[in-house]
Amino acid sequence: MKAGVHCRCSKCYTVPSRKRVRKRTPALTLLSLPEEVLLCVLQCLSAEDLLSVRAVHSQLRDVVDNHSSVWARVSFRDTWPSPKSLWLFERAAEKGNFEASVKLGIAYLYNEGPLLSDEGRADVCGRKASHFFSLAESLRSPSMDPFIWVFIRPPWSPTGSCCKAVVFDRLKAECDNNAEKRGPLLHCLARVLQLFEEDGRRSDAISMLEESSQAGCLQSSYLLWEHNRKTAMADPGRYLQCIRTLRDYAGKGSWEAQLSLAKVCSSGNPLGLESKACSDLVAQLFSPSNQAARHCTQDILRRGIKDTMRYILVDWLVEVTTMKDFSSLTLHVTVGCVDRYLSLRSVPKARLQLLGIACMVVCTRYVSKEILTIREAVWLTDNTYKYEDLVRMMGEVVSVLGGKIRGPTLLDYGEVLLSLLPLERRTTHLFSYICELSLLYSALATPPAAKLACAALLLTRALHHYAPLWPGQLVDYTGFSKQDLVSLSVLLYVKCFSQDVPRDYRHVSLTGVKQRFEDEAYQHISKENQVMDFKELCQMLEIPEVEPEMEPPSPTGQPADIHTFLASPSSTSKRRRDDAMQAHRANAAATPTAELSNQEETLLGDMLDWSLDTSSSGYEGDQEGESEGERDSDSSMISIQLHPLTEEETRLEHCRALSSDEDSFCEAENEASKDCPGQEPQSFSTDLHSSGYSSIQSVSPSSTCSSSLIPCTFKTFTTCPGAASSADAQPGFRLLVPMQRPRGTSSKQVKRKNSAAHSGGEVEREGDRFSANAGFLSL
Repeated sequence: MKAGVHCRCSKCYTVPSRKRVRKRTPALTLLSLPEEVLLCVLQCLSAEDLLSVRAVHSQLRDVVDNHSSVWARVSFRDTWPSPKSLWLFERAAEKGNFEASVKLGIAYLYNEGPLLSDEGRADVCGRKASHFFSLAESLRSPSMDPFIWVFIRPPWSPTGSCCKAVVFDRLKAECDNNAEKRGPLLHCLARVLQLFEEDGRRSDAISMLEESSQAGCLQSSYLLWEHNRKTAMADPGRYLQCIRTLRDYAGKGSWEAQLSLAKVCSSGNPLGLESKACSDLVAQLFSPSNQAARHCTQDILRRGIKDTMRYILVDWLVEVTTMKDFSSLTLHVTVGCVDRYLSLRSVPKARLQLLGIACMVVCTRYVSKEILTIREAVWLTDNTYKYEDLVRMMGEVVSVLGGKIRGPTLLDYGEVLLSLLPLERRTTHLFSYICELSLLYSALATPPAAKLACAALLLTRALHHYAPLWPGQLVDYTGFSKQDLVSLSVLLYVKCFSQDVPRDYRHVSLTGVKQRFEDEAYQHISKENQVMDFKELCQMLEIPEVEPEMEPPSPTGQPADIHTFLASPSSTSKRRRDDAMQAHRANAAATPTAELSNQEETLLGDMLDWSLDTSSSGYEGDQEGESEGERDSDSSMISIQLHPLTEEETRLEHCRALSSDEDSFCEAENEASKDCPGQEPQSFSTDLHSSGYSSIQSVSPSSTCSSSLIPCTFKTFTTCPGAASSADAQPGFRLLVPMQRPRGTSSKQVKRKNSAAHSGGEVEREGDRFSANAGFLSL
């Protein structure tokens, strides 16, 4: 009998044959992970994903419900409180989620998201907003600068109930009942009262700062020092004690105190220290160990924001700053917030302008006396975005930045340098000009602000032929030698004074900073006829004349690279076109060019004769300062756009007029009727209204443009060989054509009023900052 084969007998038949069972490897699931690893995984999920995971298994549900750290770290990215998700936000906020607390506070303050009835809305929203604002402030480190006062600062609504006033009163009551939150909350209340004009409220603010300082708030202590400084300067003994107190605050980590102490020690030696000790004290401010980590250019580029896109955004923010007469500090803080946000979160190209204007709205409330209201900010984008879009983006910015709005900027370090070694007034304007030009370039966002300020000063002294270029006093007080700064100074020169200025799709050079410094207040510093050439600069810096490698030219002919275009809101600046475009109108008219029919050629020829010969830049809002003759026969714009056409499509599309912002003009008429009761308000045609600003060409379907720009689309058969081949590209051009405006129609900018009673109005002053914890020399 063969092996392995049984016979049919009962003995063999009853013995079962052995079967080989293969052991299966147990499957690895989330439940098999150690609890510590599982918590790390759950903390990285979004709120919606966390709820989905929680519903999978009872064990996962228990882990999520029993660990508050999961709720504290869950992400609410691009999510806003709504009636359906309100419970989720509130649960996460109560568990210690900062992002949920901030968004809930802003949502209730502006009544954006939660649906509440109009009856008692301000009181209900105010109580809710104060609770979540207080919760958000308590979740931050005590050394950080309190920030919630930014949202409840005046102006408040003069009539009816004001949600900001309700929040203020509720926070004041909470200070009496909660000793732990007393310090930062009293600081916020004091900052709010300081912005009122009444002397009684300002004296109350000083009292609150004293109580906050006693409760351990370092920022309140520094504000009290600033308040008492002027009175102490009259008495040498009191002034010496004042400087010693400032040194103590600097040693505790207040970066504002560190800057003030550096300015005092660089302009003199009030502490009576040895020269070496005094210079070391200032040098600590410029040391790399004292520098906060700056945003990385590669992080921004990795998130899809190219250099040209960022340049266009910053150039537009410069023009908003110029038009609204904000300070350079406001601009620097705004750009810093934009870069920090972009290094942490990706932003769709169509919402890049929304991010920029949201950062400016927040920063003007923080550092500026005059603020940018939300409705006016929406108007500045030509209603490309809605009121609620801007409110939600403000919540995203503040929550992502952790409430850190203000930090040491290029200008702060520049003030220390100029107090150490003052320059002539014109040279000082050149230094400020270079500092603002540096904001435009992503490559200059990486170096520490202190080193970049020193490099800008070295370049400034070289351009105005100062000798020696970098004295030993600057070496001692900054810790940077000339060799440490030369390469960065050359990069500044190449970037800031390069002729390759990015342009928009209309071939208009983006020179907002240059136009800003053409003003008489800056002694027309940007109009200097001749800037030192590169060869002479290398000789002054004593370096080999090696032409640095330049980046490729800006992609003006590649619309796919610039999905977002930001137009000028400035009404006084005039954009410059190339001489080549003036000489060759046909080539400048379209990108790409196209063969047109006789009828189209005649029409476009008439349009070009006007559009290229006029002094208008092509931006709406450029006509505010027109002469009387221009007022009598004002011209608005018609926008023409050419697109490539397939052979099947042979007819022209009709012109479509877009609706405009009527509210601002209605309010202007009402104001005019109040100012001139004897005159009847003028009536305008609806399609002649204009918000006064042209905006980015967003891919969002909600994008709108002013009705004085009427887009007409003509489709053509052929395109130029250099047209962009990307699928995202939208080859074509936009052309401006005159359309007569009736006499008496005003083209002036109209500022919208914020009439929302629940959010109050909005006007600000030099303000607050966030703490950069750094060790300082205690002497």
